[in-house]
Amino acid sequence: MNLRIIPTKAHGALDLATGPALIAAPTLLRMNGNTGATIPPRVVGSAATLYALLTDYEFGLKRVLPMRTHLALDAIGGVALAATPLVTRAWRRGLRHWLPHAILGANEVVLALTTKERPPRAHRLRRLAPRAALGAAVAGALAAGGVFARRRAATA
Repeated sequence: MNLRIIPTKAHGALDLATGPALIAAPTLLRMNGNTGATIPPRVVGSAATLYALLTDYEFGLKRVLPMRTHLALDAIGGVALAATPLVTRAWRRGLRHWLPHAILGANEVVLALTTKERPPRAHRLRRLAPRAALGAAVAGALAAGGVFARRRAATA
């Protein structure tokens, strides 16, 4: 049974929403003053946004990081995020200091386990299309040149 059902395009859209949400969450949830609850989501969110922009998928700007590596980093970040309130004892300050970490961390792990490891084939072909079009144009020009050369030789 294949659990990888989430397309990379949907994962990318979630990445670009989750990273900034993690960065803003400590302020929105008024966790300021508790570094054990504020620093980890900001670090994970910043790192996730950075490597999302470097991933080889539909939303990547500079496509240097394979999708498989991206998913592994997502899983590691999710586990780290979920474990942070336990390690820093932030859970003692109340529900809002550990529940968001647990939910978003679990979400990251589930997404890493259920997202496809490769973008659709058409996406990869689109990147090669200019090269293929150039190759076809050159081949067409050479073939046309050969036809014209044969016609000239036949008429001469």
